[in-house]
Amino acid sequence: MNEYKICFITCLNDKILYSETVRYIRSLSVPNGYEVELVSICDYRCLSEGYDRGMRQSDAKYKVYLHQDTLIINKSFISDILSIFLNNSKLGMLGVLGAKKLPPNGFFSDAKECYGMVCESNGPSGIKILNANEVLSDYEPVEAIDGLIMVTQYDVTWRSDLFLDWHMYDISQAIEFKRAGYEVGVPRQESSWCMHDRSLLDYTGYEEERLAFLKEYSEDLFPLVSILIPACNKPYHLELALQSVLYQSYHNVEIIIGDDSTNDEVQKIVEPYLERYKRITYYRNEKKPGAVNLYKLYSLARGEFINFLMDDDLFVYDKIEKMVMQFYKHDTISLVTSRRQLIDENGEFLNLKNYSEVIFSENTILNGMELGSQLLSKSSNLIGEPTTGMFRRKEIEKYGFYYDKDFNALNDVATWITLMEKGDVLYLAESLSYSRQYSEQNKVTSQYKILGMDEWLRLIIESRKHGFFKNDLMYKEAISNYLKLTLDVVSSFHKEELIQTLDVSYIQENFDRAMKEFLAYQT
Repeated sequence: MNEYKICFITCLNDKILYSETVRYIRSLSVPNGYEVELVSICDYRCLSEGYDRGMRQSDAKYKVYLHQDTLIINKSFISDILSIFLNNSKLGMLGVLGAKKLPPNGFFSDAKECYGMVCESNGPSGIKILNANEVLSDYEPVEAIDGLIMVTQYDVTWRSDLFLDWHMYDISQAIEFKRAGYEVGVPRQESSWCMHDRSLLDYTGYEEERLAFLKEYSEDLFPLVSILIPACNKPYHLELALQSVLYQSYHNVEIIIGDDSTNDEVQKIVEPYLERYKRITYYRNEKKPGAVNLYKLYSLARGEFINFLMDDDLFVYDKIEKMVMQFYKHDTISLVTSRRQLIDENGEFLNLKNYSEVIFSENTILNGMELGSQLLSKSSNLIGEPTTGMFRRKEIEKYGFYYDKDFNALNDVATWITLMEKGDVLYLAESLSYSRQYSEQNKVTSQYKILGMDEWLRLIIESRKHGFFKNDLMYKEAISNYLKLTLDVVSSFHKEELIQTLDVSYIQENFDRAMKEFLAYQT
């Protein structure tokens, strides 16, 4: 490797553009004892393949990979990069614009903390300086850099096996350098080192390249998400649910399945997947523990984020990506939820009032305490089933508990209320999950209605002690709505001819307790 040679490598399809690039390179000051080499690649299959071929053609220690429409306007560019590299042996690659942390969707443009600067030409709109955060030291370590220019002091193979076009090669190469043990950085620039023509960008094929990038590098870049699936005697629907996780655009997930089934049908469905996917964990409960299965699943989760998936529900293919993205963008949120779509046992859409309706027409951040008070006041799960919400593992010590009190029928609501005390809630206006409802659930639903009545009252009373409900009037409204709900439940049992199954003394006890709470705040 020639330590006194700098090679400029360009893949080109426009010789006129490239001739201007070369003219600027020729005008750079070259330190004594160093030489400059130019390598142009015309017959490249994709950019990463062309760059890799150019890299192998040169014995130069220092290589500059640049677009055919990138002009180096810093005359001392060569001495500047040499000064940085010679003093920082761990630094493998430099770029003039970089992202400190890549967002979970892989879009460089969505990064919330960038460094560097570049002079941009945008065709008829003229030239402007794109200024990100200022670099205060020799260089700022970053996770990814813009491929308009990439400067290296070590050779690392370009991943031409992953990409077929002009996209994601730059971020990919940054990760490959990190895998090789090197840093990637953005240098301090007193003024812009480069001018780049952004008007020529072509995003054809970008989505395919992005998905290939996410599949390869998600574990290097993004937080682990635990998908927890409680299963019970629904093998067909369980397999559909599992597939909806495996086909997610977000790949850094672990899948834990807890099986309460009374037979081995679910186990038979899962076994082939266990052989193929190492990220799936399966266990069979010897006794049917019900909600205890949820607690056990949660205790096994290793992810930074948690999302349950009930065994007959489904995820939309980019649900996890979009929800993790919201946590990346917003520091104040503790819970992300979305609109959900109700489906029947065959996957056909159901449109029940107050279920699939759009609560907000656009993504909305809501104050946690205010939304929690509204949820409790209506005795209605405005967030959704366990399938719907995502939250940070560190925020919840035990799933289904509220201040060390466990909840069975309302394990999800108890968790949502706990999270709402800790931060805001972000509601996504598009449907990102499908919740299944069918006739076999009716009997179970009726049983849970009764248990839920007790737990709603417990939550309302307990949450009042911890800051929910701004005043007595709001609390009284919550109790009043609870009393109305109790009467509605009794009425529904009568209409469904299930009144004989109703524990009247149990209902009466809770009703009397609610009345005492209501009257205690009379003025």
